[in-house]
Amino acid sequence: MSGLIDTLSVILINAYILFSFALGAWAGVIAFRGERLSGSYFGAAFTCTGLAVICLIAWLLRTTAGEQLRWVYGLYIAYFIVVYPGTFALLRGRDDRLAAWIFAGVAIFTAFSAISASDPGRGVIVLPPVTPAP
Repeated sequence: MSGLIDTLSVILINAYILFSFALGAWAGVIAFRGERLSGSYFGAAFTCTGLAVICLIAWLLRTTAGEQLRWVYGLYIAYFIVVYPGTFALLRGRDDRLAAWIFAGVAIFTAFSAISASDPGRGVIVLPPVTPAP
């Protein structure tokens, strides 16, 4: 069961990374064209937030299964859950060109943050192995 949850967790975080890059590119194209953000974009941003909630559930399942995960990953996921609704709230629902540039920057930054959180070589998600001293 733990292998299934681990695989699902990796798939979900990869989907979140790709979704965030797509949101950033979409907002960048909209801003470059000088258009306004549409309801479709905001719906996609909140869908990405829902994906982050599912990632949190997968992380909680992994921790309850006994896997040694670092707590900082929970903070990463909390950021992923809050970032798009928070940006929308801070901009007070603006949909002009500047808001599109801001959303593009936030989405790209969030995608890179997700890459940083999911890199197992950095030991962010899984604790690094402890080697005994000689």
